[in-house]
Amino acid sequence: MIAPLRQLCFVLESLTYGPGYGGLNYQIRNPKPLDPEPLWTLVNTREPNLKTWLADNFPPRFMRRFMLAAKMKQDHLVGIDEHYNISNDFYMLFLDSKYNFYSCADFTPGDTLEQAQTNKADFICNLVDPKPGEKILDLGCGWGAMLKRICEETDDRENLYGYTLSEEQVKYNDEHNHFNVEFKNFITTDYPTETFDKIYSIGSWEHVRHDDIAGVLKKLHDTLKPGGRMVKHFLASTTEELTNSIVIAQLFFPGSYTPSHARQVMEFEAAGFRIVQTTVHDYRPTLRAWFDNLVANKDKAIKLVGVEIYNRYLVFFAASYRYFDLGRATLNRYVLERD
Repeated sequence: MIAPLRQLCFVLESLTYGPGYGGLNYQIRNPKPLDPEPLWTLVNTREPNLKTWLADNFPPRFMRRFMLAAKMKQDHLVGIDEHYNISNDFYMLFLDSKYNFYSCADFTPGDTLEQAQTNKADFICNLVDPKPGEKILDLGCGWGAMLKRICEETDDRENLYGYTLSEEQVKYNDEHNHFNVEFKNFITTDYPTETFDKIYSIGSWEHVRHDDIAGVLKKLHDTLKPGGRMVKHFLASTTEELTNSIVIAQLFFPGSYTPSHARQVMEFEAAGFRIVQTTVHDYRPTLRAWFDNLVANKDKAIKLVGVEIYNRYLVFFAASYRYFDLGRATLNRYVLERD
């Protein structure tokens, strides 16, 4: 994008969606690859000043609701398609090489990303507690990362199922994993009653909007067999307020609006689930690892997807780090059971 047009877009978007949105999109539209460390410092600087105040408070709350209303009416596929249907090879440049998880890892001091994602896979596998012969469903299965880990545990590929809204991910699973992965919207689909022994979601529940939560949970509750278990790994807002972070998130996941943690817990219980276990985890080391991996593979990434998408993901990882660093969201794991 030529400089005058880029600057004009920055002004118009800052006036409409706030300086946080306008500033990040200005960085994304840089015709040259972004310099990583200055970008990270710029996005994650927490000095109290007028710029920071404006980024947090403009546009006003009533305007935010109006802006998001149309986004919340669009098909879920729109945002998923925009974020995921880019290039499988592009994602493999920054994800762990063992499982290809695009979700928060469990780091301990000195861990590589591969070890941290293995830690996470083992942790969640223990929560799911899969057994051979059990019918298990992965909601938003990505590139089949957790299905791989469960298959390692049970050696039962036939009973593992996954839903995704990414054609690229379906293609990847068909070529590499051969699980029962379907192109299906787990939010709107109808489920057979008392069919699955276990259900889990890792980093996909964030795409379920406020008005959909109760209905989706009811369907999932009913499709579990009595005594069945559901494991949820998800991020949630720490406030009920409609913060500017939700507006900014539309840059990366159009149509997604993360509900609060309190709202999620209330809905779990209202749907009839019994909360068995809950833990909180730190997303920041994973985001920094992805950022560093992408920077290390800059030339390959740009060759695959171009400069703007390369810049978009650098900004996304840096901005997401700030989101968690400011305490505006938590990464949670819940074990829910149907009586």
